[in-house]
Amino acid sequence: MLSNDELKILLEKRLADLESSPLKDEKVIQEKSVLNILKFLSLPNDFLPLAKRVFELSPRQKVVWLHLAECTGCSESLFRTDNPDLAEFSFDYISLDYHETLMLASGWQAEESLDDLLDSSEDFILAVEGGVYAIDTFFLSIGAKGESGYELLQKVAKRASSIFAIGTCSSYGGIQAANPNPSKCCGISEVLDKKVVHIPGCPPSDVNIIANIAFYALFKTEPNLDEKNRPKWAYGKCLHDMCERKAKFESGIFAQKFDDDLAKNGACLFKIGCKGPYTYNNCPKVKFNSKTSWPVQAGHGCLACCEPDFWDDFGFYEFAMSNDKAYVDYSFKSLNIKSLKENSTLDDEKAVLSFDEDEVKILYKDGSNESNFLSLSFESNVKLVLQNLAKNKMGASLLDTYKKEFPKHYDFINSNYDDVSKPSSDIRDFFSYIYVLARGEFLKDTKDFFDYASAYKFKHLSPFDIKLSLKDDGAKIDLSKSMRMPLIYLCGGLDLESLAFSFCKDLCKNLNEALSFLCDKRSKMKSFYASKDFMHPFLHSHF
Repeated sequence: MLSNDELKILLEKRLADLESSPLKDEKVIQEKSVLNILKFLSLPNDFLPLAKRVFELSPRQKVVWLHLAECTGCSESLFRTDNPDLAEFSFDYISLDYHETLMLASGWQAEESLDDLLDSSEDFILAVEGGVYAIDTFFLSIGAKGESGYELLQKVAKRASSIFAIGTCSSYGGIQAANPNPSKCCGISEVLDKKVVHIPGCPPSDVNIIANIAFYALFKTEPNLDEKNRPKWAYGKCLHDMCERKAKFESGIFAQKFDDDLAKNGACLFKIGCKGPYTYNNCPKVKFNSKTSWPVQAGHGCLACCEPDFWDDFGFYEFAMSNDKAYVDYSFKSLNIKSLKENSTLDDEKAVLSFDEDEVKILYKDGSNESNFLSLSFESNVKLVLQNLAKNKMGASLLDTYKKEFPKHYDFINSNYDDVSKPSSDIRDFFSYIYVLARGEFLKDTKDFFDYASAYKFKHLSPFDIKLSLKDDGAKIDLSKSMRMPLIYLCGGLDLESLAFSFCKDLCKNLNEALSFLCDKRSKMKSFYASKDFMHPFLHSHF
């Protein structure tokens, strides 16, 4: 992970080397274009003098661009880049030595230029557009030599100093790899033994393409990457959090169909299939076609096209992720309840829920004593929760939508809850809160809630905004901010299975974080176990 200070040192060193190098290639570089590149990369403006001078002196970065199993949409995105535009970027920043679409008319001379580059010792980066057929390689044979895409990829990748997978097809296989994937297509990183920088999207924005290539040309190293090898500056934030329609999401104002007045007036598109909450990309910030627009601004929901297996994982694009809209069943419904009495100890670094007659606890073993390291505190009176949520404008709008969409459920809540506050530290009360909102009746058995969670067919959680506080004396989870999320998701078209799955998985994620924190703080903590009743295998599989 390179800090800005470390990047600045790299720039200073590069500039010093270039100043004395016989290979320097002095040229005119537009300051505005360099400033835009730095802005895209979230680098400070004080990098400008150094970056501009490095680009002015350095030989243009050689780039080989391969086309494998794809639609050329990523190249189309590249062709529409602006500030710098394609001509400026190609002639001042990079040397595009091979690009099959652009060089099509050159025929054998294009192939000869690639062979010459591979035979030389010159440094180049490889940009690959499209997935690869690594098993049945005959699906993609290219050129006069009849080389398969797999053979061409291996030959060029072996010589490349850095490799960029441009687009979702190259990163993860794309639509060619969708279930049942008869051609056995896959992303290029699955067949290469070198690191591949993923720049997914169908297509990725022109900004994400050129800025990442420019980063390497400037620093001679890849940008900071996340766990999926995606540049953090572009894919480090949830798209939903940057969306101009998020306030409508929070207010429960959802479009009911693509062409209704709500959609045209900025309502959230979640109910008609937007997958923004599950997507990590900077589309709302950089947009497409010279920052003209992006899908949600144009009135269509995000498809999560930059996420792995998005064709299979996110169901029908015009509906929220409810069970009856799933393409592939990822559920855990085949698992059965098991008693921990049969095996009362778990592996090290496991946290479990302990159920007894009074409350549900999270237990760990410290020395010889069992303790509850998780503190909970929230209002469990559903009627009061709704009243509290409605105290601001957004909450009032959300509750109004809930009343209209679920009138029987709302009447049940008013009829069965009084106005007396009921603070709780029992996680079962939150399960019951979700169940009452979704079904308009009381939850009879906590096991049923876990069964709903286990039966959810997708694998992506809908974030519940659980707040975790970590201190030396323990961990505390605040569920008060999560109270509005079941209402939002219900109004947005999700079902009880989705709510149960998402809350359990989000809770498990926070518990694991708390557990890791406590393990670091308490060296005596060796094993974690529950003392009574049961733990549902859904939770066991996610802790």
